[in-house]
Amino acid sequence: MSNKVRSKDLTLNPSQLVDKNSHSYSKGAPADSAIDIPSVSSKPNSKCSVSRVLCIQGLIILFLLTLAAVIIPIVVLVMDTTNRGSPCATTYSQSFVYNTIPTTQCAAWQTFTSTLTCTKYTLLRMYGSNDPVGITLTDPSIVTAIAVGLRYNTTISATSNGVNWRVGSCWWSVPGEITTVGSICSNSYGYTIRPCVAYAGYWGGILTQSCYGASQTLSLYLE
Repeated sequence: MSNKVRSKDLTLNPSQLVDKNSHSYSKGAPADSAIDIPSVSSKPNSKCSVSRVLCIQGLIILFLLTLAAVIIPIVVLVMDTTNRGSPCATTYSQSFVYNTIPTTQCAAWQTFTSTLTCTKYTLLRMYGSNDPVGITLTDPSIVTAIAVGLRYNTTISATSNGVNWRVGSCWWSVPGEITTVGSICSNSYGYTIRPCVAYAGYWGGILTQSCYGASQTLSLYLE
């Protein structure tokens, strides 16, 4: 009796066996109720990689745009300044003839000196056909004083780098002369422009005596 009972207890219902090919773990569970275990995919990593590349590209583009915003205005400003030059730049340049009263040259000198209206000048250069390079003055205080003296026909005396600059009226000339020989109305060798003296041949000279010099061009540049 006991042996029969034990044998019956050990007998298993086939429906209780787990099918090795099925994901079901309960009796009579349908196949589509099996537990779905997600597989490991590389798509999230791919998305992260793409995002990282796009982020780097965005930063590079932003850097280039910022750099362009800084450089372009500087280039435009430099080009604009180069094209326009100094707003105070002005030049007097006339040809003088030996032993001749320079009437048109005096009128041009009057016009030139009347335009010296800037409050500050930084460069002066006297030159001519006898010396195209000429002599240069770069002391702003002296250059400005000379400009004021020429405009208002006042006397100016200053020394820079061993050069004795003088501005003043010679024989009641208006405007006066500019010279590097150290004194007004001198006939010394050097650089002198005095177009409005009413005497033939007294108009000055570049690297010559200032009276009865050979025909030549006299020029003065300020900025």
